Amino acid sequence: MEAMNDGMIAYLLKSEVAKLGEEQRQLYRFITELEDELAEQAATVEEFRQLLVLHSPFEQAAYRFNRSFKEISAMMQAIEAELGDKIEARQERAKWLDYTDHFAGEAGQEDKLVFLFISE
Repeated sequence: MEAMNDGMIAYLLKSEVAKLGEEQRQLYRFITELEDELAEQAATVEEFRQLLVLHSPFEQAAYRFNRSFKEISAMMQAIEAELGDKIEARQERAKWLDYTDHFAGEAGQEDKLVFLFISE
């Protein structure tokens, strides 16, 4: 089967973020939400970079969580590595089952493919 699509990766990421410890989850969401807001404001990649420097989500997180910039950076690196490992492991265990034949011939569904996604 092909690589997982972006929607499925987003689902797995959201699922794994929800499993993080409270502080890790709050920090991760705080920073990624700020980054997403900046990305929406930016018209270009360069403008996004400039906004990141100007409104540093990591510096804002350091202030918000009463930690140093270095601590926040190290924590985010650890969180992102953990999430990456967990998502990769879930992708390896995930299965796509082709159910197209079970639904073939249903009204208006002749040209559709039907897959079932199973993940632990």
